[in-house]
Amino acid sequence: MKKSIVILCLIIGLISCQKKQSGYIVEADITGLKDSTKVLLFNSNTWKELDSTIIINNKFTFKGKLNDPTPVGIYISDVSIGFWLENKKITINSSKEELLEKNNDFSKIITGSETNKIALRHEKLLKPFRDRQAETYKKFNKKLISEEAYKAYRDSITNTSTKFLFENPNNYFSLSEILDYRFDLKKEKLEDYFSQLPLELKKSSYGKILDDFLHIKPVREGDDIVDIIGKNLDGEEIKLSDFKGKVVLLDFWAGWCPPCIKQIKEEFPSLIEKYKDKNFQIVSYSFDIRREMWKNASDKLEINWPNFSKLTKINIDPVALQYDISSIPITFIISEEGKVLKKVEYNDDLEKELDKVLLGKE
Repeated sequence: MKKSIVILCLIIGLISCQKKQSGYIVEADITGLKDSTKVLLFNSNTWKELDSTIIINNKFTFKGKLNDPTPVGIYISDVSIGFWLENKKITINSSKEELLEKNNDFSKIITGSETNKIALRHEKLLKPFRDRQAETYKKFNKKLISEEAYKAYRDSITNTSTKFLFENPNNYFSLSEILDYRFDLKKEKLEDYFSQLPLELKKSSYGKILDDFLHIKPVREGDDIVDIIGKNLDGEEIKLSDFKGKVVLLDFWAGWCPPCIKQIKEEFPSLIEKYKDKNFQIVSYSFDIRREMWKNASDKLEINWPNFSKLTKINIDPVALQYDISSIPITFIISEEGKVLKKVEYNDDLEKELDKVLLGKE
């Protein structure tokens, strides 16, 4: 009887321990910060606030639960800390001065997350390339290096990164990064990568996006549109299908995208004026994740046509999969009946394509 009771107690204790590990706990001790300073925890994929607290005696704690590990940011006044959060106990030990320094060893500052360890290894591997990234781009812009040389530099980053990801496949960080490279990799290689993932990763939000990418047939010219539902800056729901009956120029853009801003500023006003009597409507869908950035860009551009978003990163937004979007800006010309007539890349002649549809020109 006593033996049974002991076993029962052990089982109850084990279950209790498992329950305690069902969510995440972030315990931070950062010297040099004032008491009562507000601390924010953000999801870096969606830029949505997960939690907030204040500092007491250099310490603060966050508790919660995630469906999947996710990259997050902690923001404290002029200090920020980025890392991968998962349902484990995460500890952060540092000082304000240390966090403001460059080239910190975050593997010593942040502990408890295996996913974050892999992310830091990847970051360290790419650091020599990233250190040269801005300078290399400036040289390319000033035509000090050729397009071929710049492409070779970009390819070297991609090759180094993807080699690491394929050599370290069974984790959330690598799967998330693979999504960023999905348009650069052969489908067969991605299928092989996905097939070898454990079931937990396949069923995760990241796994579902990759699975959809491999199996969803994207919209092509001549197909009916796939409806897009989002909200405008006033919080009102907008559907792409609301504009059936008009010739629609569906514009995919973001406030962080200079070519998008250039196109909207320099091309769209003249298109609106030219086709004002032709049952023509521009509809813009933003891949911004920060409402503030989206709003500021929209206000500066004086966008007064339908402009909506899901505030979701392009690499995880199902809309990007459904419309086969790997880069922006990109536009689609849609018929009054709701069929995709033309996919227009940034360097294509958009006005010429619209003339064909609205003015009957060849």
